Amino acid sequence: MLKLHISKFGQGPNLALLHGWGSSSKIWQPLIAQLSNTFQVWCVDLPGHGDSHAVKWDCSSEQGVEMLANSLPQTFSIVGWSLGGLAAQLLAKQFPQRITKLMLISSTPKFVASRQWPHGMQENTFINFSQQYLKAPQQTLQKFCALQVLNSNSAKQTLSVLVRALSNQRKHTEKIHWGLRWLEEIDLRTNAILRAFPIDLLHGESDKVSSIDAAEQMAASWENTKLARVKHAGHAPFISHPNDFLQWIERGIQH
Repeated sequence: MLKLHISKFGQGPNLALLHGWGSSSKIWQPLIAQLSNTFQVWCVDLPGHGDSHAVKWDCSSEQGVEMLANSLPQTFSIVGWSLGGLAAQLLAKQFPQRITKLMLISSTPKFVASRQWPHGMQENTFINFSQQYLKAPQQTLQKFCALQVLNSNSAKQTLSVLVRALSNQRKHTEKIHWGLRWLEEIDLRTNAILRAFPIDLLHGESDKVSSIDAAEQMAASWENTKLARVKHAGHAPFISHPNDFLQWIERGIQH
């Protein structure tokens, strides 16, 4: 049975945290002390990332969801950031009965723009980014971190946390490329289970990776989706605005 590396903290109701592409579970470290006062926190390293770099798998969304399901407790609330949010949606689609609360940060059902979905990242921009990553992975990851904090408050401090959490060792380079393929290809906009699932969104108004327009469109068209906007925040509002994040968690899970 394939499983992912997980670090656990605290006692209480289960709360799973999924990081974004190129990152690792280290991204949650500044928040663990507060969260573990209330929850048993499950910090997951996605395949190829962090301490899950040695996982052997076929890079399909089907096996990715299976690994997540095998690695997590029977029931849990889940917070997914960016690519982690896409993985959380896939998990909720397949195992809705196991998830007590679905919360997404800077994540929507489709990442790349299309004619019917103009809110995502432009396709040519995304393809160029993917090609640059294959040519110069470490430099591209550094630039990606800088893009995530553009026009954000506390940019310098947030960038420092993002860089420390990177999965940028050579052994990770090819093993995390699957995440870019998922972001390019997966489209969950019409999934009936997810459209009816209660979802809380947290999104930075200055996000230059995943536009606030995409989050607004998702909240407008999915019947049980609520959007919390964070002013002066980029792609990592939980790092730049930790109090907003913790209050969002409290509202969403404890009430």
